Amino acid sequence: MNEINKESDLSDTSRSIHIVTTASLPWLTGTAVNPLLRAIYFQKSRTQGANVTLVIPWVVKELERKQVYPHHNFPQGKEGRKQQEELVRDWIHQKAGAKEEATSLRIQFYPSTYQKKLGSILPLVDICSLIPKEEADVCILEEPEHLTWFSMPSYLHGNVKPDTFLPNSDIGWMAKFNHVVGIIHTNYPAYARAGVMRGSRTIASRTIHALSKLVCRSYCHKIVKLSNTLPVLAEYKECVCNVHGVREDFILREGDVEPVKSGTDGEEEENGEIYFIGKILWAKGFDFLLQCEEKYKESTGEYFPIDVYGGGPEEEQVKRAFFGVRTKKDADGNVIEKTYSRKDSSGSDDSDDKSVDEDAHNESKPETDGKGKRSLERLSEMMLKTMPFLKDELNKEDEASERKETSSTLRTLKDGFKLVKNFQAETLLDKIPKNKYEMRKNPIPARFLGPRDHAALKFTSYKVFVNPSITEVLCTTSAEALAMGKFVVLPKHPSNEFFYQFPNCLVYETMDEFVEKMKFAIANEPKPLSEEVARIFTWEAAMDRLVKSAAITNDDMKKLEEEGRIQRDKRKAWIHKESGKMIKGDVRKSIFGEVEQEDLSEYEVGGTTTTEGGFLLNGDNTRPTMLAILSFIIAILSYFAQR
Repeated sequence: MNEINKESDLSDTSRSIHIVTTASLPWLTGTAVNPLLRAIYFQKSRTQGANVTLVIPWVVKELERKQVYPHHNFPQGKEGRKQQEELVRDWIHQKAGAKEEATSLRIQFYPSTYQKKLGSILPLVDICSLIPKEEADVCILEEPEHLTWFSMPSYLHGNVKPDTFLPNSDIGWMAKFNHVVGIIHTNYPAYARAGVMRGSRTIASRTIHALSKLVCRSYCHKIVKLSNTLPVLAEYKECVCNVHGVREDFILREGDVEPVKSGTDGEEEENGEIYFIGKILWAKGFDFLLQCEEKYKESTGEYFPIDVYGGGPEEEQVKRAFFGVRTKKDADGNVIEKTYSRKDSSGSDDSDDKSVDEDAHNESKPETDGKGKRSLERLSEMMLKTMPFLKDELNKEDEASERKETSSTLRTLKDGFKLVKNFQAETLLDKIPKNKYEMRKNPIPARFLGPRDHAALKFTSYKVFVNPSITEVLCTTSAEALAMGKFVVLPKHPSNEFFYQFPNCLVYETMDEFVEKMKFAIANEPKPLSEEVARIFTWEAAMDRLVKSAAITNDDMKKLEEEGRIQRDKRKAWIHKESGKMIKGDVRKSIFGEVEQEDLSEYEVGGTTTTEGGFLLNGDNTRPTMLAILSFIIAILSYFAQR
């Protein structure tokens, strides 16, 4: 029998675990919420003496914190981190219903910066160096590529004098931890292809992909991709598995009844049967949905009504496409007369995308406005400038396969046209159609109802969730709708493969099939979830899938050693570390901006100072330049000699 390698066995509840994230509450993004829930469920199963530590970013600059958390004002320093930690623990207790874990789960911060143009939080220090060796056993890196793109200053460099500059195996996450699992959430190369300016997007995408491959191979024993939409990073040690669950309050089991309501009687009667919830962006497939509405009308003689929940920067454009430029609506989104006004519909203006902490379904990914495009291009240029060895990786990339992965995404994006912004009142320009859909004479019966907690739609008349998006890695809202016992109408696409197993999932490949699935869903009732099916959605089941996916068999480990994979990955880690020491202060400053000095000893668990004077972030903690250059050259030669 091929046994599991002991160090990769996460079913052992006596093991201590660190979960490192790229985002944190109060930003309710998937890369903040899902790792937190994962930490909670690991903590639930720990035996005495085993710890689970959630390692989350602390945005150092006050201005950046206000951009990420506009409704929260955390002060500088220890007091600010204390308040954010209290907020996280309160959420664990109140929202996740885990009272004991709200106290027992350990929380550790690392200094970070929020890059608004990229829509991402990036670390300002080597996070691995903040974790004591004696506590290091199992580590789960949520978005390992995002966490390690740039080799940042190490906390240890200020406390431990290096005694050698030759390649060695004592570097990085895999050297410190017995087992490191990287969970890939986001297709960054695809966003780069779709987002940066024409002529440079291929280079940017391939650069980010090459560096992501390098760091994932360097720092992870096992890589878990949430779906097949993600590019290959390390074929010899990666797998595809949905290791996420949904909150218990979403799951509607057979026999569950609606709780008694107080107050708002009659509100449910205003709901329809069909809805969409999520970011209102063309990239979510609204252009395809509009075409399907027309196809449905050809077949039945009328459009199907739909309620749209959510907000986004392209909300006005999408509304115009549904209603036409000459259609006027009342405060509830109902058509009054054929004249378009910007002062319409939703009843609440949530088009301001600054309130990122209010969007529970906004995946962490770069913005795609003009500034974001330039930032992605600049990011890839910096990667090539600081790590020139990546050019060799770029030459090996198969562009044809990459184009195939995102051709459908690009077709969707090309249907979104830029509208004139900042016109608060009705003008002549407003009446000019910006795309073919706005020229419609007959408005589609849609209501745009603003953001809403998806769980609030559990006991309502809604029974059909329509999600035409093919730009997701794994859509959380589709999982939630299926867990609530609703029909979910989805395109056949790698991002949706996990959902095919459920009886209420209706999959289509063509518009004609979409129409048939909609007719079926409207005419029938969804099947109640059996206990067996309902369990698949739970976090308990997700944890079982993670344990299985993270494991490496003894035979596989032996094969990796015989092929020299492990040794080569160690050398890749070393060269990546050495490249970081070559980055000058002005280069780092151009990427991350000016960062004030901070004592990193305060970021240890408990905030204790264990070294004399501590280590200053952005302080003078460098080794001699010639030594760094020499070690970097040796690393490059070693890297290419043993590939």
